[in-house]
Amino acid sequence: MKITQDDVVERQTVLHIELEEDDVDPYLNRAYKRVVQKVNIPGFRKGKAPRRIIEQYFGRESMLNEILDTMLPELTTQAITDQNLDAVGLPSIELEDLDPFQFSATVPLRPEVDLGEYSSIRIDRSPPVIEDDAIDNRIEQIRLSVATWEPTERPVEIGDMVTAQIKGTIEENTIFDEADAVYLVNEEIGRPFPGFSENLVGLETNKSSQFNLLIPENFADSNLAGKDAHFEVTIKDIKTRILPEVDDEFAKGIGEGYESLEELKNEIQKGIETEAEEENSRVHRESIVEALMANATVDMSPLLLQREAEHMVEEQERMVSQANMNIDDYLTSLGKTREEFVEESKSEASDRLKRSFVLEKLAKEEDIEISDEDIDERISEMFANSEQEIPESTQNAQMRDYLSRSMLMEETMKKLELIASGGSVESDNTDDIPSGENSDSKADDSKEQENNEEK
Repeated sequence: MKITQDDVVERQTVLHIELEEDDVDPYLNRAYKRVVQKVNIPGFRKGKAPRRIIEQYFGRESMLNEILDTMLPELTTQAITDQNLDAVGLPSIELEDLDPFQFSATVPLRPEVDLGEYSSIRIDRSPPVIEDDAIDNRIEQIRLSVATWEPTERPVEIGDMVTAQIKGTIEENTIFDEADAVYLVNEEIGRPFPGFSENLVGLETNKSSQFNLLIPENFADSNLAGKDAHFEVTIKDIKTRILPEVDDEFAKGIGEGYESLEELKNEIQKGIETEAEEENSRVHRESIVEALMANATVDMSPLLLQREAEHMVEEQERMVSQANMNIDDYLTSLGKTREEFVEESKSEASDRLKRSFVLEKLAKEEDIEISDEDIDERISEMFANSEQEIPESTQNAQMRDYLSRSMLMEETMKKLELIASGGSVESDNTDDIPSGENSDSKADDSKEQENNEEK
């Protein structure tokens, strides 16, 4: 395999790769094994035709096209190794010719990071703030969760639960039709359409009503957005929420073993204080990381940034799909094409990548490392209070790599917090991993994802 490399520009380089026949032959053999099982050649049993016959029948180029999906990523990985490149992210591969076999690969390299004078960062930690009405608000949430519903003869009010026959049409096309829809009349929910709840207020049981509702331009379903809908509604049943009195019986009825309202309030107070402390710690850590990032400069590959932006959009597409929405309708509601969405994601993608590589650089500067013994100790701690034996899955490379990276970020954040306070500390792996400090980027997962590279 002949490899030539272009100069490194903007932390990426291009490899030009040309294969000798000896390099191609193993892949032709693999292609033959794929093809021979799928075709019928006259005079041969299925799967028994020799390779030379298959090549004559299909042609060399067709055989190579059959194996390109694995051939190009494998050869690119080998070329990166041969050139001793510190590559991150997925290369972009372009096939140039099949005879002789030539292709090029644009390879994103690890960004160059300058942390600046990070040792001078100083950020004090303010005490957590707890609102005066925090306990009352939490009790009100509990009241709502344990409230009962009772029938009422009055007209519909916000907060009621109604059973209704609802039919909605747009230009004589039915868009909603339910005979016994159970519906919480709530202005904030906006279901089935924004503004629908407000039109139910004042309606009475067993009386029909009609109203028009303009569906917002930014509604998720582009087929309905901006159109005027007509609704016919008959209220069959109205129930009002009955909230319990806040007393000792209320506390006992929650089912958590409280014997009095005072005991419940004390437990709520403890929980609120814990939450406030955790949030205060998170905000403080974020402030320190933001200061570190503001102090640092990161020179990164445009291709690496493009890959991260595409990854973020793919994550969003999965979330939209899980919500049973069509991604095209979602993009239409935003008024964007997929390409525009990717482009707009680059700013956040840049921040994610910068954060990841800046913290990685800090770990190296401070000689922070995680040993196999550290990982074993963390695994033991994870299952210390469990009756089950430590699963074998904790010993696989992927799990141990995840723990190693998590623990490295933990130790790096602890060191950074000490720097920001003007102190120093010895490494200690026993605390919980700070939330949100695992690497946000997938930049170092290139070897696991090579088979998905672009051709």
